[in-house]
Amino acid sequence: MRTGIIGTGRIGTVLARILVAAGHQVVLANARGPQTLGPLVAELGPAGAGGGPPPAPAPRPG
Repeated sequence: MRTGIIGTGRIGTVLARILVAAGHQVVLANARGPQTLGPLVAELGPAGAGGGPPPAPAPRPG
C-alpha cells in the first residue's frame, strides 16, 4: 500500500516508520517543502519519499 502523510512532527514521523517497517511505501509532505525531509527520507530508505502539493495551474488570460 502507498500512503501519504501530511506533517512530519512526532506523529507523522512515527507513523511513517511503522508503515515502512510493515512493508508499505510512504510519501511525506510538510509546510517547509520536500527539500527539508532529506534526513527522514534517508532513514526510511527506498520505501520513503518526500513530496509536496502539485504546482498551481497558470492563470487563464481574460
